[in-house]
Amino acid sequence: MSGGATNRSSGGKARSRKSKKVAAREEGWDVSGAPAPLQPYDALRDTNLRQYFESRNVQQYLHNMGWVDKEGRIVDLDKHKSKLSIIEQEFKYAEKSEYWRMKEEEDMRRVIQAKRHRALEEAKRAERLARLKEERRVRQSIIRAMQLSKSVGAVSLPAIKHGKPGNDQMRHTYGGADGEEGLAAQMADTLALSETMS
Repeated sequence: MSGGATNRSSGGKARSRKSKKVAAREEGWDVSGAPAPLQPYDALRDTNLRQYFESRNVQQYLHNMGWVDKEGRIVDLDKHKSKLSIIEQEFKYAEKSEYWRMKEEEDMRRVIQAKRHRALEEAKRAERLARLKEERRVRQSIIRAMQLSKSVGAVSLPAIKHGKPGNDQMRHTYGGADGEEGLAAQMADTLALSETMS
């Protein structure tokens, strides 16, 4: 029993001595210092990823994206920065010129549509005016014909008023049965005469 207790106590003392040594050593460490920047990482130059980047599909993708050339050499972007800025400016200029070209086409299309609409409206208005003029001309010719028929009737009526007109006199005056055919022929002649006068 006493031997086991002595072993335990000696083991505990050794542990405490060891932890004191470790604590003293840790106190001697100096972890203060200026912050150091991390080195830039370039995955294309990482030797551990070489097998991945040498595969044909990845090489094709990198070439399409402009990271490597046709031979598989890495394109140094810092070296070609000025060329890249020129290309970017050209792209911006092309986009801007395309935008203005599309806007100009749209404006031109709008102007052409407005002109067509205006031309259709003018054609409709001209057709309406021509129809109104034709209706007015026909109306005026009818009015003239009626006025002429009244004046012709006024001239021939006194001759009829002297004696009560019989059938023979009506036939003589208007040249038809009861004078109806002669009156219709006289109206037609008067209308033709008014049209030739107009």
